[in-house]
Amino acid sequence: MKTAGKFKLYVKTLLVSLVCMVSGLSASADNKLTVNAGFLFPSTLNASIGYEYPFSYGKAFEAFGEIGNHWKSGQGQFWKGYYWDGGILYKHQLKRFKNANFRLRGGPIFGATEQKFFLGLEAGFEYNYIFASGVEFSIIQKNNVCFLHGDLFKNGLLVGVTIPF
Repeated sequence: MKTAGKFKLYVKTLLVSLVCMVSGLSASADNKLTVNAGFLFPSTLNASIGYEYPFSYGKAFEAFGEIGNHWKSGQGQFWKGYYWDGGILYKHQLKRFKNANFRLRGGPIFGATEQKFFLGLEAGFEYNYIFASGVEFSIIQKNNVCFLHGDLFKNGLLVGVTIPF
């Protein structure tokens, strides 16, 4: 019984130590994980995940991957227009508020849709509200111009979170 009690105390101490260590590292770390989802015009669902590396004065680079669905009407046609892509974005801070910032974002994208590859450009705006824990709530206005396939323009709004790690 005494060894089981010591083991439980050891595990609890280890868990508390790990939580404190991760909390301390995340408070001082610069790297961030971004997760966003939303709707784009015309008739497109979009979800993305990315890695953001911030620089001084609110500037940042983000490498991301996303998946989406350009849905079509008709029986059994909803998931037929899927696509995936990835890219690198440069984010330039336009305005800094007390607990928020407003950024211009842009960069190249590449991916595939319905067995066709494409290249494109992404540009838009991003508004981030920063909580005391460092987690950010994001509203993103996004514009894509894609070449080499039929879905030339996509634009819309995404909502997401940015988590420091």
